[in-house]
Amino acid sequence: MPGKIKKRIYRTATPEEKAQHSQVRQQIDAELPELRQRAREKLAAIVHLGVELPHIIDLLKAERIKQGLTLAQLKEATGIEGANLVRLENHEDANPTINTLTRYADAVGKKVLVVLADAED
Repeated sequence: MPGKIKKRIYRTATPEEKAQHSQVRQQIDAELPELRQRAREKLAAIVHLGVELPHIIDLLKAERIKQGLTLAQLKEATGIEGANLVRLENHEDANPTINTLTRYADAVGKKVLVVLADAED
């Protein structure tokens, strides 16, 4: 039934549950520095190697969808025509400008960073 509000029932954790929660917190505290370091290393590798344009567009689209933004809302936020946004997201516009990518990224709360790297053999 839509609109029906249910009441949550809270209970006090048992001593065993409290001990288990404490153990999990300690495990997280112990693993967190290593996880953060691995994330920093992964980010550094990505920044060093760069990411190809179609992947950047896919990441921007995924962020738009994650935030629940429609193309109409994105059009309003960026000033980019809806048809151009559709072509961009479908990789039909193979050569968007940095300005276009930056406007899209700003609208979803992201930044575009450009990396110049040697071409691979």
